[in-house]
Amino acid sequence: MSAAIPQADPRAPGGHLAQVTERGSFACAACSCGWFAPARRSRDRARRDVAEHLESLETLEQG
Repeated sequence: MSAAIPQADPRAPGGHLAQVTERGSFACAACSCGWFAPARRSRDRARRDVAEHLESLETLEQG
């Protein structure tokens, strides 16, 4: 069973839509730009991967 947990922020740079999807006992983070993180057993860590990705985009836009 797979369940998507939306992690989108309407203020995210460039309209990126990042989400965490559960696949069995793993949580996978991915973004509409093609970025993805390794599958994690920790949902919290997958959410942090998404947050770090979005933060890096903000840094790129600012600087």
